[in-house]
Amino acid sequence: QLPLAKASQAILSYTTDRGIFTPTRVPQGCTDEALHFQSTVEELLKDCLHDCLLVWIDDLLAFADSTAELLDVIEAILTKLDEYGFKLNPKKCRFFLTEFRWCGRIISERGIGHDPARIEALQRIPEPTTAAELQQFVCATNWMREGLVDYTRTVRPLQERLDTALHGSRRSKRAAAGIKLNFRPRNELVLRKVKLSCHTRQLWHIPTP
Repeated sequence: QLPLAKASQAILSYTTDRGIFTPTRVPQGCTDEALHFQSTVEELLKDCLHDCLLVWIDDLLAFADSTAELLDVIEAILTKLDEYGFKLNPKKCRFFLTEFRWCGRIISERGIGHDPARIEALQRIPEPTTAAELQQFVCATNWMREGLVDYTRTVRPLQERLDTALHGSRRSKRAAAGIKLNFRPRNELVLRKVKLSCHTRQLWHIPTP
């Protein structure tokens, strides 16, 4: 956890039956905590960022063209983290991988694809009965859109059905959960088409410089 600025400590204080507690570290779960951590780590490792390192909150992905270069990258990252007091969990570290899962995607020398377990979970999703369930499905498939052929056109009827259901109400998950859906046959057909599109997804090839 990152240190919490003195001016923000009183704002994030909380009261319990044992008294008032004032945090000195950024509490997990508070508004913008993840964004703050992301920007802090990116600033810390900016010399490596994008050239040989990707950052997603507390997940670091270092890469290089050769083993020797990768060792130099790892040394630079560890040196910088040690300088600012960051610690890594050795049990969660993996080195010299040629295929791995990162942020829900499978990355290898062949290209970048989606996690088969995630695809299988999408295939098992039943017909939505509420606006919240439809919203969850649309958002989940939208995250994969770069690898789905003609996704926008295929999913449009479902998006329109969702927009109609949520018209005049807040788009929060809680509000959507209370809105029942009557799925029509054409909606069921589109749902199957989107699932099929996920199943036949395309692999993103890594461009050669």
